[in-house]
Amino acid sequence: MTIAASGHPAVTVLMAVYNGEVFLREAVESILAQTFKDFELLVIDDGSTDGSQDIVASFVDPRVRLVCNGKNLGLIATLNRGIELARGAYIVRMDCDDVSLPERLQRQVDFMEAHPEVGVCGVWYLEFGERVRRTTRCACDHDSIRCGTLFNPVVGHPTVILRKRLLEEHGLRYDADFRHAEDFRLWAEALRYCRFANIPEVLLHYRLHAGQVTSVHAQQQMESSGRVRRALLRELGIDPTPEEFEVHQMLSALTRPVRFPVQNLPVPEQLARIDAWLCKLKNANDARGIYPEPQFSRMLVERWVGVCAVNFLARGILSPGLFTAPGLFRLTGSAWRYAFAFLCKRIRTALSDSFIS
Repeated sequence: MTIAASGHPAVTVLMAVYNGEVFLREAVESILAQTFKDFELLVIDDGSTDGSQDIVASFVDPRVRLVCNGKNLGLIATLNRGIELARGAYIVRMDCDDVSLPERLQRQVDFMEAHPEVGVCGVWYLEFGERVRRTTRCACDHDSIRCGTLFNPVVGHPTVILRKRLLEEHGLRYDADFRHAEDFRLWAEALRYCRFANIPEVLLHYRLHAGQVTSVHAQQQMESSGRVRRALLRELGIDPTPEEFEVHQMLSALTRPVRFPVQNLPVPEQLARIDAWLCKLKNANDARGIYPEPQFSRMLVERWVGVCAVNFLARGILSPGLFTAPGLFRLTGSAWRYAFAFLCKRIRTALSDSFIS
């Protein structure tokens, strides 16, 4: 698709705000400093009681468009309203506590123009906070993104650019039944209709702080995400037992150390349970052909290695069975190569982040 001169901006940057005055000015300034100029910044204030509205209104720039809900509707309703009000052919998400690098919009628009088959495109991003500074390097190709979505969204919600036409043609919106995992649900649905991508370049700084959803609503986020995962597992023909689903949820949280043993099981038995579940996923996909190979097998091996490596990096404890998942490694012919490549990638990432100033 080539952007046409329609009298509308090419891009709508959609920012929902609720009591976001602490970081809001910096977030808005990062958008107004973009090298790509043909955009509107649609800020929807969701009933803030602080100075958020005044901060947005203080920017004398015709590209800033402030809309007020009048009362607090919640993030999902606010984002859906933003989709309706957006005038751009592309919608770019932006949170009021993050910082977009100056080239972000230009890079993403250029990518979408060059790849009309892609409907959703994210970027790599730098997570930063009081004691954290690390780069999230998401998978970039569609097949790997699709496979990874069985566990987690593989595009960062605040980093995406979407084609508004895709949302309109397929009636795609954020689903209020999946509170705090509305993006995960939307990506799972959108993957049915288009290809996904991530640009392998850090173009957004993602702020970590105590007030964000992942900190305040972690339990509800896990429950809502779990329902997305269950639906995807059903497509594979799997109705997991409670014990199996506990393993799946655990494997979906590899950014945190996994607590062994789960349910007071000895470590070898817990590892056997994880191996059995990963084998079940592999066999189900072999039977139904839902996910592409070898990306699916590689993703399963990475989950196995990750569940061991995260604990080692966090606690200095080398989990037994790191390279001895007998069932999974037997089913995936290149498991050793996948495991070695994944560990090398993790080491490179750790070394790279240690040099970030």
